[in-house]
Amino acid sequence: MRKTKEGAPAVIRIKKAGWIYIALCIFMGVGAVNTANNLVYIIVAIMLGFMAVSGFFGVADMNRLRVEIGLPDEIYAGRVCLVSVRLVNGRRFLPAFLIRVHINGQEVLFPFTDTGGESIKFAEIVFAVRGRHTIQNVYVSTVFPFNFFIRYKDLEDTKDVIVFPAPLQCMSVYSDSRTGGQGEKDTNMKGFDSELMSIRGYTPGDSMRMIHWKATARTGNLKVKEMAALGAEPVIIEPDKLSGDLEKRLSCAAWLINSLMDKGAPVGLRTPERLYPPDVTLPHRLDMLKELALHD
Repeated sequence: MRKTKEGAPAVIRIKKAGWIYIALCIFMGVGAVNTANNLVYIIVAIMLGFMAVSGFFGVADMNRLRVEIGLPDEIYAGRVCLVSVRLVNGRRFLPAFLIRVHINGQEVLFPFTDTGGESIKFAEIVFAVRGRHTIQNVYVSTVFPFNFFIRYKDLEDTKDVIVFPAPLQCMSVYSDSRTGGQGEKDTNMKGFDSELMSIRGYTPGDSMRMIHWKATARTGNLKVKEMAALGAEPVIIEPDKLSGDLEKRLSCAAWLINSLMDKGAPVGLRTPERLYPPDVTLPHRLDMLKELALHD
């Protein structure tokens, strides 16, 4: 497939069925000229008109489409990231048929999106390494209406992503400090390891392991569990004091942050550049993981 200089596919690609149809049109056209048969001329005209209709509706199917990409709050290197892809049809009269959204090598098919409506699908993306990434070369394609041609349209849209270090389970002094030696107790904070507090709708960033599959099957929408957390003493993690090379230390620190905060422990982070005081909130956790992701 020919590519543009930005890496997106060319505007159009002819499929095998399209090549056969074009060859048939040429063959019939030559036959019409050689025989001067009016019926053959009419057949050729109908075939060419059929191709013109295909081109018109194929191009129209790509117009006034918008793609919105929703990323979870927590994205880890080497792990599957569930991305929401929303296709918005801004046309007033023509629905969108057989639209494929291409994002980071993944394809998401939207069979039908009504006029002025929207459809939501999910794609699985994996980022190999931590750090700052850019999702680019997002484009759409369609084979509508006759599957003769694949038409492409580059959306010229980019999205910045911060990928956290892959959590790596490790043994350290912090692992034994999650309760401060005083035992654990139920709190009213949200956590993962105690009694079920409630069931709510899924939001980007929620852990897949917390999905309540029975409630999801019953309602048709993703539902997640909220658990009562367990109280513990504050902990400040210093990646430079952990064992291993840089990437292993950062991965270990990421695992410690998640595991300790899942237990309800207030966790802080100390790096050569700055200090994050212990806290238990989600924005605080994300700030610390971002610090690890961008650490040099």
